[in-house]
Amino acid sequence: MTTTAVEDLVISLYRLGLVQREIARHALAELGTQGFTALAIVHREGPVRISDVAERLRIDLSVASRQIAALVAAGYAERQGDPDDRRSYRITATERGTRVLRESHRRMVEAFERPLAAWPEDEIIALAAGLDRLREDFSGPAAQNPQEATAA
Repeated sequence: MTTTAVEDLVISLYRLGLVQREIARHALAELGTQGFTALAIVHREGPVRISDVAERLRIDLSVASRQIAALVAAGYAERQGDPDDRRSYRITATERGTRVLRESHRRMVEAFERPLAAWPEDEIIALAAGLDRLREDFSGPAAQNPQEATAA
């Protein structure tokens, strides 16, 4: 059986579990990878509604709500009343949450510097660009509704 380039990519991405575990190991354990990602969204885009976090993570609203509740309970994020809707809240990162993100990011970069030390910088840049493109393509209309894309 001959594999296609797409099949090879899928296998390679599946094998990236090792890299994902390494990233998670360097993110603070109490955050976990999803908590880290949720907090990063809150920090970068805040103040945000929980529904915004759920949409960006492509997770159920109840899951995002639990993650945000855990971040708030740990002191990494805080709820503020939404000026546009008194029934809603917007979430922002606290100073403590910002410190946790900064420290976790520093540790992750350090962890990647060693294995990538022999890589030419242009290959690292090309890999980052390719991964960004893949992520964007998965976020596009064709990925969200494949039947519509093939019918067009």
